[in-house]
Amino acid sequence: MKHGSSIQNNGGGYRFVASLLAVVALIVASLIPPSVHVAKADDDASAASVTPTVSVSDYTGLANAINGSQSAVIAITGKIAFTGQITLNQGKKITLVSDASACSTACELTYASGNDFSLFNVIGDSSLTFGGGTEDTNKLSFSNHSNGRLVQVGSASDKASDKGTVTINGGTYNKNGRDSNTTGDGNIAYVFKNGNLTINGGDFKNNYASAASGSTTIGVTRSGGAVVRSSGSVTINGGTFYQNYTGQNYTGQNGEDNVTFHGGGAIWSEGTLIVNGGLFSANKSYAANVNSEYKIKRPAGGGAIWAAGRLVVNGGTFQDNWQMGNKDLYGTGGGAIYFGDGTQNEDYNGTMIINGGTFDSNRSMQDGGAIFVTWNCTAVFQQGTFVNNWSNRLGGAVYTEEDSTSYVTNAVAYENYAGHFGGGLWLCPSGKGVTSKHGGMALFANEANVKYDRTETGAEIRQDTIDNKDYGYSGSQDRGVTGAGDDFSIMYPSKSGQTNYFQLSVEWFTGDTITWHDDGQPTSKANGYLYTADALSVNAMSRPDGGVGYTSDTTLDPGGSNDFGYGLKVTASVRAQQNAINQAFITFTKNTARLSGGAFGSNGVVTFTKVYDVNWNKVSSADTGKKLAGSEWLLVARNDDGIDGEVKSGPAHLDFGLVGKCDITDSGSITPKKGEWCQVPNDASVTDGYYSEFKGKYVTVVEDNGLLDQNNNPGEFKVKDLREGKYWLKEYQAPNGYMQSGKTYTFDIVDNEQSTISISVDDGKTTGTVLSDNVSITNTPYGGVSWSKVDSTDGMTVLSGSEWKLQDANGNDIQGAGNITDCTDKCSASQDNPYQDVDSAKDSFKLTYLPLGTYRLVETKAPKGYNLPDGTQVYYTFTIDKDDDDRMNAKLCKADGVTEVTENKVPNDRTKGSVIWYKTDSTKEGKGDDARLKGSEWSLTQTKDWKGSNIATDKRTAIAVTDCFNDTGCSAASKDQAKEAGKFQLKNLDWGTYELVETKAPAGFHKSETTYTFVIDKDYTGPAEIQIKNGTDSVTGNIITNTPITVNSLPFTGTGSQTPRMFLPYVLGTVGAGLAVGLGLHVARRRMARQG
Repeated sequence: MKHGSSIQNNGGGYRFVASLLAVVALIVASLIPPSVHVAKADDDASAASVTPTVSVSDYTGLANAINGSQSAVIAITGKIAFTGQITLNQGKKITLVSDASACSTACELTYASGNDFSLFNVIGDSSLTFGGGTEDTNKLSFSNHSNGRLVQVGSASDKASDKGTVTINGGTYNKNGRDSNTTGDGNIAYVFKNGNLTINGGDFKNNYASAASGSTTIGVTRSGGAVVRSSGSVTINGGTFYQNYTGQNYTGQNGEDNVTFHGGGAIWSEGTLIVNGGLFSANKSYAANVNSEYKIKRPAGGGAIWAAGRLVVNGGTFQDNWQMGNKDLYGTGGGAIYFGDGTQNEDYNGTMIINGGTFDSNRSMQDGGAIFVTWNCTAVFQQGTFVNNWSNRLGGAVYTEEDSTSYVTNAVAYENYAGHFGGGLWLCPSGKGVTSKHGGMALFANEANVKYDRTETGAEIRQDTIDNKDYGYSGSQDRGVTGAGDDFSIMYPSKSGQTNYFQLSVEWFTGDTITWHDDGQPTSKANGYLYTADALSVNAMSRPDGGVGYTSDTTLDPGGSNDFGYGLKVTASVRAQQNAINQAFITFTKNTARLSGGAFGSNGVVTFTKVYDVNWNKVSSADTGKKLAGSEWLLVARNDDGIDGEVKSGPAHLDFGLVGKCDITDSGSITPKKGEWCQVPNDASVTDGYYSEFKGKYVTVVEDNGLLDQNNNPGEFKVKDLREGKYWLKEYQAPNGYMQSGKTYTFDIVDNEQSTISISVDDGKTTGTVLSDNVSITNTPYGGVSWSKVDSTDGMTVLSGSEWKLQDANGNDIQGAGNITDCTDKCSASQDNPYQDVDSAKDSFKLTYLPLGTYRLVETKAPKGYNLPDGTQVYYTFTIDKDDDDRMNAKLCKADGVTEVTENKVPNDRTKGSVIWYKTDSTKEGKGDDARLKGSEWSLTQTKDWKGSNIATDKRTAIAVTDCFNDTGCSAASKDQAKEAGKFQLKNLDWGTYELVETKAPAGFHKSETTYTFVIDKDYTGPAEIQIKNGTDSVTGNIITNTPITVNSLPFTGTGSQTPRMFLPYVLGTVGAGLAVGLGLHVARRRMARQG
């Protein structure tokens, strides 16, 4: 039945009445001809809706929910015991969240019985997310499993089509793999090359990766990583990684069973690993080389992370992590991070970039208290803090091995300590130190002294093992007597053909001038990395001022005629020291090495590079003192080997070939990532004009207070680690409420000169205008307005289908703003095309990018069933004011400009409804003058309101309707607005359901006993369609017939006053008999129906 226009038949006894009428028709057919109704099919079909969130409490329910949905958010309401692996394939997008009311502590994901499969396998471009990012939804748990794994990401096929993506927003993932886990490494996630894992939060504590030999479920060599083992891409944005372990057991190490076990207490990665945040604390690696395996440079270490390929640390805290193995003297270390595999080449090992993070109180029982970089690797140290780290041999904070290349930018090292050589910086017999122009590490107030040849707690090492830790080589503090080089030391190249050197600079990156002077002298037998008397020996030289002073740049070149090494100390003013501390990008302090290199030790090549920063502000053009938060910028550097005489620019790590091509969209645009550099393809594939001027150049996105912005004040930017050269800036995203600048800005970094930012391109034209204050880039403010269309009666019901236009304050139409319609999918606007609804919610409007000024909002089309406001003065006004902090949500006012529209809900009046019906003779066709009957009377009652709710009986009002047949007009009392006899028209009817009953028939006709009904609503305001109450048949043409009262004349003889009235008893008797027969048939049929 169509909603709104139907009158239905009370069908409780419809077939019964039909039977009676059939009998009556047989008996008195000539007296009462039947009236005819035409049935109308019900064409109203309602589609079932699917709820996107599903709650499950068992494994079957979870499996069914995932297998039955392409995209779903599934609430876990209890312990899920897995009997088999669930695979997500073919692009499924599933999110699992905990139900806080059902899981007060945690919703467990576990096994029905002991097993070694991964609970989930995510492939086929599918994604799986654990947790919703809030405390209540982040209570999922996978804990206390000696075997098994939470999730397997991607597949061994390495096909792009089999890639998988997993995100962990929170939860608890603790105490897994405590025994020899036959599933293999990565108790929480195993990531294949085509897998992508992001961890935003969660607790990952006390997990264990065994170094035992034997096959695993996935069939890979055990390498490490108690939480994550990855060959793909992993991003850590948050989470706590605490007391995760690698090794055969807690007191021993990997041995002959698995000599290739690398380490990585929490994470093992040979793909891409990016750490933006999180806490790595008290993780331990027990990996160690045995049986002279060090000779082939096998890696062993990394209390928190072992990585190769690409490792970028942008943030996070590494604290109290341990590398415990101490079985040999080579290839072992990294209290927090071990990078690279000495058995592999440069292509496999790749590059590590330290862009930030804090490394505090990490320990190595060998080399690199915080970080160890092995052979055939490249490392870049650009930003970060290293404090209180300790190593049992070399590099209290950092150690880099032979055949490695490291870059250190604008570093300061002060108050670091070594037991023998180089309290700040130490270079091995094969180590080389290269200093760029005024670069280097600002070294001062460090100390090399045998009193620091001690444990991490400061205890003397008089026996090899103390508190179950194997320090080894007791008594080494008695050798070397004094040590050498409080701030710097370089050893004599003792091997045949071996060379080393260090370029000494007397000017720091701050511009301050300092003085170097000799501070002890290592002998030609001293190497600084062994514990023997010769290896730690020094020549007689009083400290600190018994040798040569250096007041100009010098290259120290041990070997040849220089039959000794060098130990040096810096003299710098207090002001110079403070400048170094304040301006440094990397800080090393309070770190200690038992033997050499209190802050930094190297057996490879270390280049100390001076880099620079650039600063700019984002301000409002309406108030240049107002800093604007939230903008993003495209920073562009050239790194093309000086084409056209230009020098290379950008961070140092752009030289290492790790920067890939930027991803290109189908529209010819590119999608650079925040904080990551990529190269714009230099070909025709880039057609987007925004990027086309930067073909072949390197770009990244700088987000306000994001990864690259080192100024914490909103609207103020500082980007560090930029080399000399030419750069470009272009606004990538404007602050909310401001027009995006289309200008391209440029600046040059030149040593010891303040960078000048100027406008390079403005509206396609080359300019050279320098910013007025050299730092402030302006944006023009804009505003927005939102509104909805509501029913004026209740002020709440939101209406669909309205259309609008904008005018200026004087009522002039604004070009392009003449047809504003409701957008519900892929809604967008731009500065060039602002007059588009950007609110995808149905029945809601939002305009943005509106310039400052006053506007008129005019409705041009009303919602269906509603009236368009009448008159030119019916419009709404709003103003976008530069001083209004909430100008993105302008207030609507009525035409007077004063009266506010409540919640910007614009009302419309409903269109009143009407109904027309005809009263006709049943013996005649149609509704013409000869068929219509005059004089009937009716009662009209509203039984339901406009929402379809019943009106209480005692609240209903019956309206009397009489037939008006006056050519000059109808009185209000009659209610009938039709002038023709037998035609009725009622107007101005409110929305709702009505019942119509005939109360008086036309003269000479039987009164209809049928109740009729009709509905007035937004879809049916024009003459309503009448139906019989509770029936499905409409009244054709709204023609309601009446049967004439007639009596057949029977033959008789005699005279007198006999009339047709005399035969009425006979007729009634006959009708009664027919009714009785019909009633009997009806009862019999019902009895038979019950019996049959």
